[in-house]
Amino acid sequence: MRHLPTLCATALLAGCTTMADNLHGSLTPPAGLGYAVFSMTVRTYNPGYATANLSWHGLDNGQHGIVYANFGTDTVFGEEGMTPVDGKLQLLALPPGRYQLQTGYARWNDDPGDDLVFNYKGYASFRLDKPFEVRTGETVYLGQLRFNLDYRPDVEFGDEQKRDFGHMRRVWKINDLSAIRLQPFSGKAGRSN
Repeated sequence: MRHLPTLCATALLAGCTTMADNLHGSLTPPAGLGYAVFSMTVRTYNPGYATANLSWHGLDNGQHGIVYANFGTDTVFGEEGMTPVDGKLQLLALPPGRYQLQTGYARWNDDPGDDLVFNYKGYASFRLDKPFEVRTGETVYLGQLRFNLDYRPDVEFGDEQKRDFGHMRRVWKINDLSAIRLQPFSGKAGRSN
């Protein structure tokens, strides 16, 4: 039991370096694959009690998956001197083809009270339907998906290239970002439930 704090600290530190360790300083995808990169961020009164999932699927193949962001623990740091934001920079390694960000789901609680674990009072789903293409050996940047969970929940798409590329340099330890294809989404997706 006395080793539990040390094990927890080790696990947290290992989680912080995993992406940099896996990428080895390069955004060159493994043979036969391409990368899609985007950030999931939040605007809410209490981001420490907010999470989001995002489902995606292949239009040309049977690939599908879900990515997750815990806005209470995940951070996009940006360039040196930028204010960090609550969120997560996602990287999908995919075979070439056409894909779609399908649906977003969010849970949040602006006033958690005494129940700090499973006390999510707000829930919303969002039909995104944002298509993108992955090419072999390339990385495509899709921009930011910001989950606005205040008065009227929605998802806002935008280009946060400066911040997200800064995160890739500082946290993922990628120096050369010149070959990234830019395809940031725009617009909004309203609540669908």
